Amino acid sequence: MLRTLFSATILVGALAGSALAQAPDAGCALPSEPEGIPAALDAAITGPADKDRACMKALLVPEARMMFVSIGADGAPSYRLETLDNWIARVKARGHAMLEEKQLKFHIERYGKIAHLWSSYALLSDGKQVARGINSIEAIKEAGGWRVTGIMVQAESATAPLPKEYLP
Repeated sequence: MLRTLFSATILVGALAGSALAQAPDAGCALPSEPEGIPAALDAAITGPADKDRACMKALLVPEARMMFVSIGADGAPSYRLETLDNWIARVKARGHAMLEEKQLKFHIERYGKIAHLWSSYALLSDGKQVARGINSIEAIKEAGGWRVTGIMVQAESATAPLPKEYLP
């Protein structure tokens, strides 16, 4: 009897530990409305470059893609497509650099369970602004909240400055 109780206790403890490991961090709660996506995205990016990215993984669907668009000197666009894991590895390589992303201004188009956010942003590294541009964010409403399905980013450049209407 005692052996059975001991085995059951170990099994329950193992299952509880597994459930705790899989439970999302309380700070990673999905936004209940699409208006919460910019703040959730900023929180998931901001911090040491090599921080745990559990909140970023919770916010984006597993199949999400991130596309980074740039404009060449000849005006021709090019892009780099990344999975979230690729992005995490690339950012993590920056070590302990402190990143801070701020959505400057955004607007949302929504229909039913889908939303599109158009957002200007500023990215700082160790307190110095290193980029500014536009995020085009697609999102879907799931049972637990809003999740991002894809992000297309174009950084501001000399040939493509941010228009006044996208600045705070």
